[in-house]
Amino acid sequence: MSQSKASSVIDFLSIVERLKRTKRTGWINSGISGPESISDHMYRMGIMAMLIEDESIDRTRCIKMAIVHDLAEALVGDITPFDGVSKTEKYAREKQGMRDIVDTLGNSTVAQEIEALWIEYEEDQTN
Repeated sequence: MSQSKASSVIDFLSIVERLKRTKRTGWINSGISGPESISDHMYRMGIMAMLIEDESIDRTRCIKMAIVHDLAEALVGDITPFDGVSKTEKYAREKQGMRDIVDTLGNSTVAQEIEALWIEYEEDQTN
């Protein structure tokens, strides 16, 4: 791994690390004690996807999608429907966040896969 690629990965992992510290807004707004973090949520979704036994479903793709579906929230925060941000604006912010993540990873093949999975999830395009 080249020095610049290693640096890009470290920068990306620093962004991802923010998900551990960012609590889910809906939990906080509801006054729930011990709110889960965004990464807690993403991890549980990944585990749920692992439990899929339906052979007609691409389980590996579901796991990957669960892992990346809220990744942009590391940069834009956890925006809920009650935050006064339109769906269009939320999507625009998160899409820019994903672009920033892709750029951080040097627009690599893996970065493009992450972005494609996120777009597929956001646009509800999974078959």
